[in-house]
Amino acid sequence: MIITVGQIVKCALQDIGVIAKQEAPGADEISDGLLKLNVMIDAWSVRSLIVLGTVLEGFALTGGKRTYTIGEAGDFATDKPSRVTDAFVRDSAGTDTPLEIITQAEYDRLPDKTIATGRPLALCFDPGPAQAAVPAGVVSLYPAPDASTQYTLYLGEQKPLTEFHKPTDAVTFQPAYYEALEYNLALRLWRQYHEDARPIPADIVTLARDSLKVIETMSGRTPTAKIEVPVGRGRYSVLTGGAS
Repeated sequence: MIITVGQIVKCALQDIGVIAKQEAPGADEISDGLLKLNVMIDAWSVRSLIVLGTVLEGFALTGGKRTYTIGEAGDFATDKPSRVTDAFVRDSAGTDTPLEIITQAEYDRLPDKTIATGRPLALCFDPGPAQAAVPAGVVSLYPAPDASTQYTLYLGEQKPLTEFHKPTDAVTFQPAYYEALEYNLALRLWRQYHEDARPIPADIVTLARDSLKVIETMSGRTPTAKIEVPVGRGRYSVLTGGAS
C-alpha cells in the first residue's frame, strides 16, 4: 500500500476534528502538518528502538591517519550517523577484523594515540556538537592503520530518518510505521487547533503510544549471554591484551 505524506496529515487532522471525513485540508493546514511531521521524525532519529536496522558503509583508510571526519563534507562523505553500532576493518587480502566500539572517555584514556602498528582494534565515534552549520562527527581509530596494508573500514550506522519535502511524497517507512506517524502527529497538532483546555482524547493518546511500542518491539534485540573470563583484576581489554 502506497501512502502519501498528505494522506497522513489529512488523517491526523480528521482524528482531532479539524476537518470532516470528506473535507480536504487547506494549504496552510498541510504546510503546518508537514512541518510538525518532519520535526517529529527528526526527534525519532535519535531513538534507537524506533530506527529499524543499520546501514553498512565502507571507507578507505589512510596509513598513519587515526581520526576522520564523517559527514557530507567530511573525510567519509556521507550523511552523519546518529550512532555507530558496530565496525570492522578489511585488509587487502579480504580478512575482516571486528573493532571494539569504545566511548570517548575510554579513548581519551589511551596513553599513545599516535601509534600506528598495524590494523586498528578499536573505534570511537564522536557525533560532534548538537548544533553546527555543517553536521559532522569524528571517527577515531586505535591504533592508527600502518601504511604497509590497504585497509577499508566498514561502519554499521544508524542514520537520521529522511525528512519529507512535499505532500505528494510517498511515505517510504515500513507499514508498521503508518499508524505511529498518524496518531503521534495528531498529538502534536492537537494544541494548535484546540486553544482551550480540553485534553487530548484518550483513544488518540493510547493509539499513539501503542503504535510506537509496536515499532520498539520490532527493533528489540535479545542479548547474547557472555562469559567473562577472569584475567587477574578487572576485565579483559582488546586494547591492552590484559586486564583493564
